[in-house]
Amino acid sequence: MVDVGLRSSPRISSIPRYEAGLTSAEVLAAYGLESAVKLASNESPFPPLPEVERVVASRISVLNRYPDPPARALRAALAERHGVGQEQVVIGNGSCELILLAGQALLDPGTTVIHAEPSFSLYPHLASASGAEGIAVPLTADGAHDLETMAAAIDERTRLVVICNPNNPTGVFLPPERIASLLDAIPSDVAVLVDEAYFDFVARPDAGRIMSLARTAPNLLVTRTFSKAHGLCGLRVGYGVGSEDWIAALDRVRQPFNTNALAQAAALESLGHPAAFVERTEAIVAERERVARALAGMGVTAPPSQANFLSIDAEPDWHERLLRSGVIVRDGRALGAPGTLRVSIGLPEENDAFLEALSRLIVG
Repeated sequence: MVDVGLRSSPRISSIPRYEAGLTSAEVLAAYGLESAVKLASNESPFPPLPEVERVVASRISVLNRYPDPPARALRAALAERHGVGQEQVVIGNGSCELILLAGQALLDPGTTVIHAEPSFSLYPHLASASGAEGIAVPLTADGAHDLETMAAAIDERTRLVVICNPNNPTGVFLPPERIASLLDAIPSDVAVLVDEAYFDFVARPDAGRIMSLARTAPNLLVTRTFSKAHGLCGLRVGYGVGSEDWIAALDRVRQPFNTNALAQAAALESLGHPAAFVERTEAIVAERERVARALAGMGVTAPPSQANFLSIDAEPDWHERLLRSGVIVRDGRALGAPGTLRVSIGLPEENDAFLEALSRLIVG
């Protein structure tokens, strides 16, 4: 038998690979270091709440049973929180899965999906996986979505517009009235997905207005995640709120057991401790502002961020030199933003380690 290789879809070769950030273990081994600070993956520096840890531990003995397919208890809690019916909520294996499901449900060859560039690196995957055309609209000079150009790119082929707010990797937040104006200006049969993975770190009183729009706008889906502020990256659970049509489309292509039992239990418990949650997010926001001020004092420029990270202008060798100092940040080249570094906000001592290493690098 002649080995000719696997006959896979030609679309596979066009799907961009996600380039994961370096782990602490990899950096320690590569550079012979005894310790390293990881500020590359936009994770919470805090572990899950103790109450969440206890709930997760209590569920281990029943892992021989399947999880609830639609995650009804979690759906109900989120529906109550956002003032919608349960049929307007969907649960995903992280919000990433919901974004992928949106592409699967809405896109076909001959259709288009519009997103910003640079933005979350998953978005180009949607067009490649479905055979659709991806239209990447460059950010404005200040690192924000160019909604006017995105709207102008919509035509009869357009099925989906994706907006990351705050944007990853720049951290820039679009005021809700800008997104509301976009919704008013485009056809109501063009689906809009607003990815609010970093919503919890937005220090603006009007931040929740976009989610409010999702209660009634027929074409709007807002996705959020428990990975960032809730510190549940390792369990992978996110959710979306939108019209019944949006949710029905995602549920149709969602696999039955897409979120595991521990993730459902952890997310539900975490929702029940708002005071502790707010305390942690406020601490991260305060550190973000402190780090931003310190960077400005060094002459390092960064767009004003409303996320749990900062994107700084950088020289080409800074990423490697910081690694050699035991500080792991994200090279902007992997995010479509060459000439920058994305720095997650960690604990004060971790942020100090970054600032000290960067200061030494700049000075000498």
